[in-house]
Amino acid sequence: MVLVYLSAPIIQKESRKDDFCSTVIRVIEDIGLNIFAPQLLGPAEPEEIYRRDVHNVRLSDFLIVEVSNPSLGVGMEIMLGIELKKPLLLFYDAEAGPISKMVTGADGKVMFEYRTTDDIEKILRNYNLENLIVQKCPTCDAQVAEVDDEQIRCLGCGFEIHHTTV
Repeated sequence: MVLVYLSAPIIQKESRKDDFCSTVIRVIEDIGLNIFAPQLLGPAEPEEIYRRDVHNVRLSDFLIVEVSNPSLGVGMEIMLGIELKKPLLLFYDAEAGPISKMVTGADGKVMFEYRTTDDIEKILRNYNLENLIVQKCPTCDAQVAEVDDEQIRCLGCGFEIHHTTV
């Protein structure tokens, strides 16, 4: 079963994206995938949070990350995902200010802009999330692709990267 790790700011109340998180959790569960969402867990000691979250990033097949507001924890989870070569689906609010250049320049990611929770749902339902890989697209900046029986397609622009033969 595919495991999705949901990463979003938790500590700073003004940076939280609870509507984003609720939408992602609902859609991912509706699709039939498992999701680990630390936003739903109660308080714990810092060492426990660190070990638990690192463990779950390692177990995950890919990460969905909200990057509209800076967060040290989110940055650590992104970096761990990059090091482990996990596909990163990075979402940012169209109304947000500039996104960190470390994030926009990162490996293994595709960026999605959204305005509403409906946008988030449409984006997530548009792809075969059970079969994602890190694959650089030759035509856009995205580095995540979906694989199906016949092709590998970029999540960023839809470019068909490679035909597979059965």
